[in-house]
Amino acid sequence: AQAIWPLRAQDSTRDHVQKNRAMANVTHDQGFLETKASDLVTFNVSGKIYQLLREPTLSLHPTSLLTQMAEEEPTEQPIFVEGDQELFKFVIDYHRDRKVILPLTVSRSAVLRELHRYGLEVPKERIVEDEVCFPSVMRKVTGWSQKNHRRKTETLAALLGSLFADAAVAKAAQETGEGFRVSTREVADMMGVNEHDSVYARLFRHVQVSQLEASDSLLDFASSFGYSFTVSDLAAGWFDIAFKPIW
Repeated sequence: AQAIWPLRAQDSTRDHVQKNRAMANVTHDQGFLETKASDLVTFNVSGKIYQLLREPTLSLHPTSLLTQMAEEEPTEQPIFVEGDQELFKFVIDYHRDRKVILPLTVSRSAVLRELHRYGLEVPKERIVEDEVCFPSVMRKVTGWSQKNHRRKTETLAALLGSLFADAAVAKAAQETGEGFRVSTREVADMMGVNEHDSVYARLFRHVQVSQLEASDSLLDFASSFGYSFTVSDLAAGWFDIAFKPIW
């Protein structure tokens, strides 16, 4: 006999098999009900394995296509079902609980359509939206947005540092050994835009001085040509960088 949780997708790994074998130590003498292999029905849903109890999970729904398939094919071998793996868990939930808790990320109409495919006429009130899920989704959205904002700023800082380095190379060829400065206006000229252009302002307004100071392009230019540099923040997205020779 093998005690297995009903309605749980089986992953066929060695650890899971050992866990099921360990649970099989339940006996009638201990006051528990044994689950025999014949009490289980295995469904192969487009490649994913699920096991359900004949009693009471399937027997409670005599009109269910799954119940009919189990009765027509009384075998311990997996019964193939050509279904949606992601939505099938909601079909299982209804067989077990006569209710479906629907995450906000899942379409109600898609779940209803899938339930109907399996011969289940489900009252709309038996599909309940999971309100607890909403704060969780919003936290994920907020967290992702913050991380993506950092990624965008870091990418734009790298781009701006590269543009300043390009302008610095052009000026270094003309400088007399006393150092020089590169301004936002010169970078904007290289881009073919006005320094006060709204596109430029929107692109670089979140770039920080510390990010330009850590720019790989500027650091590479400084070490290659023998300069130190200081970044001054004039306004959001507007900078002035002073380069001084170090020998």
